[in-house]
Amino acid sequence: MILNKSRIKIIRSAFLVIALTFISVFLTAQTKTKPPINDFSAILHEETMNKVFKAIDTIKGSNDYEVMFVKGKYHWSVYNLKMFINPDSSTFICDASVRVGPFNYNSKVPGIIKISYDQKKNEIQVKLTKAIFELYTEVFGKKIHIKNIDIAEYLKDPFIFEGPKTMATDFEFMMPDSTKKHIYIQPTNCEMVIRPKEICTRCEVEVSDKPFKSAVPVKPTTSTVPPPKNADSTTNGKKK
Repeated sequence: MILNKSRIKIIRSAFLVIALTFISVFLTAQTKTKPPINDFSAILHEETMNKVFKAIDTIKGSNDYEVMFVKGKYHWSVYNLKMFINPDSSTFICDASVRVGPFNYNSKVPGIIKISYDQKKNEIQVKLTKAIFELYTEVFGKKIHIKNIDIAEYLKDPFIFEGPKTMATDFEFMMPDSTKKHIYIQPTNCEMVIRPKEICTRCEVEVSDKPFKSAVPVKPTTSTVPPPKNADSTTNGKKK
């Protein structure tokens, strides 16, 4: 009986050792992940985007309407466009001013911003996906809905910023034997990280004493505000 108890203790101890060894190996494997990408980073700040929105200034629209046999013309404008960058979600806000016949009102318009990095195109893309406010009027004291305006329909194209892959460089220096050594540096693998108030794009870099076979070409990037494709006639901060 004593011998059996001793065997049970030995088996339990062995099982415990095996279990601890397995856990240790598992945790070691988990910690041996790829090293962080931190050779080089480029930051696009929230303030930069808001300077872009400030340059856009005001978006305006107008059209005819008819509700309950009442005809008229509505005018709307959005201004004070701003965005806020956060890791969980990035948001948009602006002011809207509406005039429907003799009826006027103002409102705040919240929206959603999508931020992405296209590794193949080396582009940081910032796009307004939704920012809706209501056009309405009052007839005999009753609120009458006319339509919804989505500002994202007037800013269809994303704002595009060149990514860090084009930030390659090269330099040369004199060696002790009076020969010149040429060094080439080029970003390779990149990833985007959203932080409070900023978009951070981090890259690994390759360094060589010979030119790289596949250098990332430098190309200009532009962002445009296309004309809307709905019935409203609009202007961007200008009177028609």
